[in-house]
Amino acid sequence: MKKKAVAAMLALTCTLGACGTTEPAVQEKVTETVEQPQSAEETTAPEETPAQETPAETPAAEEGTAQTAQGEETLPVTGSGQNENLTEGIEKIEAPAAGITEEQIGALSKVSMDLLAESVAFEGNHPNVLLSPTSIAIAFGMAENGATGDTLADMERVIGGGIPIDEMNPLLYNMTEHLRNANGVDWNVANSVWFRDDGMWRVKEEFAAKALSWYGADVWKAPFDDTTTVAINNWVSEQTKGMIPEVIKQIPRDAGMYLINALAFEGEWMEEYEDDDILENRQFTNADGSKTDVTMLASTENAYFELGDGIGFLKEYKGGEYSFMGILPEKGTDLDDYIASLAAGDADLAEAIRNCTYGTVIVQIPEFQKDYSIEMVDVLENMGMTLPFLQGIAEFTEMMETVDGSPYDVWIGNVLHKTHIEVDRAGTRAAAVTVIEMDRCGAIMPVEDPVRVILDRPFIYGIIDNETGLPVFLGCVNSL
Repeated sequence: MKKKAVAAMLALTCTLGACGTTEPAVQEKVTETVEQPQSAEETTAPEETPAQETPAETPAAEEGTAQTAQGEETLPVTGSGQNENLTEGIEKIEAPAAGITEEQIGALSKVSMDLLAESVAFEGNHPNVLLSPTSIAIAFGMAENGATGDTLADMERVIGGGIPIDEMNPLLYNMTEHLRNANGVDWNVANSVWFRDDGMWRVKEEFAAKALSWYGADVWKAPFDDTTTVAINNWVSEQTKGMIPEVIKQIPRDAGMYLINALAFEGEWMEEYEDDDILENRQFTNADGSKTDVTMLASTENAYFELGDGIGFLKEYKGGEYSFMGILPEKGTDLDDYIASLAAGDADLAEAIRNCTYGTVIVQIPEFQKDYSIEMVDVLENMGMTLPFLQGIAEFTEMMETVDGSPYDVWIGNVLHKTHIEVDRAGTRAAAVTVIEMDRCGAIMPVEDPVRVILDRPFIYGIIDNETGLPVFLGCVNSL
């Protein structure tokens, strides 16, 4: 059976206030030797992160490309055609081997549910929502390394659930390695930093060092013209295996930096569906009471959990390390109200999943495909993050500086999140893009009869790390 895929792309667009309009002709991948960052405890150099291929040129790049040793096209360039890497020569540091703690799992689990609840509330009118908390955390992790003071505290509290960046860096490093080393499925995790080469400012050396050491991020200097738009979109498409072909249409005049995370997943169901398991012409009851004809995928699973007034199940992907999760609220319960109650009650999704009950579960999952987009500034402000969005107040002084070493005024102007998902008899295919623009179960007791979870009305779903119980993707369906 052909392998199915999940991809998530997270891009942080840093737009500097008072950014000049001069756009030099040369677009470079630049690297300098800088002092390596230090973690909270003494560390040594980690194993080499798998090299990321450079973005390929498309016909829109008019003045040539550099070539790799294998003949593959790299970042489109103009003028001199030189590519130079800012991160070459930096000694990588090793993340502590302790992994993630129970307290950290609980914090990130709450953040995931809060993000879903606030997005649903912001949209209103029973929306279909899909987010990638993992991709959001990785991208904001890079950004937090450039923030200080109350601005950093704001992001640590809202995105990290109170986990300080000195702990979040190694946590995300280990989480990334856990994804890459998964059995039975394939993950791709890639990060990059792009900044405007206008001669007015530069990336701080320590920020570049942390971006490479903890996140394996290449740092690209670019003119931020049409060739840069092409290069970024090519990088995104390649790292998400074509599932997200475009993240930006045009770079705004004030845009000064992009921090981009790409996350892609390919896997198949542990137990394949037989022909008799595929139930055609079944009905899904939408939130407004209308009916939609759907194809249901029937299976018998062996794990279930209770979360508030809802019952959830897990359906494993090959390798047994990741699962599709479905949660059905009690009949007659509005899904939006149910999600809000979970967030308000600090329901711990990860704990519920890790303490699930093993028993017979009769499951039906609808085949479905959805696209979703949201501008998240209001969502994040409602969650308590305000300072990073305020011009003249936001403190991103550790990210960049003027060429003479003076501070540069930087703030977040917009946060755009776009996602796509397909669930069918072969597996799951999904994608997520987040652009942050900065302007210059408690378990239930076993029962003798099988538990039935038929997703034929509004439900919550996600892709779950079975070890931690944390969602890599988390969403809800109110209508099909």
